[in-house]
Amino acid sequence: MSNIEGINVLSLFDGMSCGQLALQKAGVKVNKYFASEIDKHAISVTMANFPNTIQLGSVIGVNGAELTKIDLLIGGSPCQSFSFAGKRKGMSTKCETEILTLEHYLQFKNEGYQFEGQSYLFWEYMRVLTELRLNNPDIKFLLENVEMGEKWQRVLTRAIGIEPIKINSALVSAQNRK
Repeated sequence: MSNIEGINVLSLFDGMSCGQLALQKAGVKVNKYFASEIDKHAISVTMANFPNTIQLGSVIGVNGAELTKIDLLIGGSPCQSFSFAGKRKGMSTKCETEILTLEHYLQFKNEGYQFEGQSYLFWEYMRVLTELRLNNPDIKFLLENVEMGEKWQRVLTRAIGIEPIKINSALVSAQNRK
């Protein structure tokens, strides 16, 4: 994936920019790194370690079609509603209508529905990926999430269009989580 000129990266739910650190450690030259994050403390850590990061704010305001050509999209949308440690309600509106496709999500969003929890932000990841594909149909992407119930895994797999690759976080961290 790396080339001499470097790649352009968009990281949604960037956190402290661990994606930037991983790319650096893998020897991938990054030309521009765009980050979508709302936590001021995480942004502060990112900017201290990677001052050239282009901060975009909330994922809800990111318009992928307006960005320069992005070669790699990374991110891990909130998982609380999928996690076996949580309520496992999945993605729904406050009135408990499940959100099963990007089209449904965009319709509910346009109609002003409120959403339950934060896992619905997966659909923002998919919206941005769809927009980015307008400028780069061959974009590479990585979405990190937790092991979840079969129903929601099918919904995410159908939306993304590929089967997940499951690893245990113990391979790269002190945590033991599938």
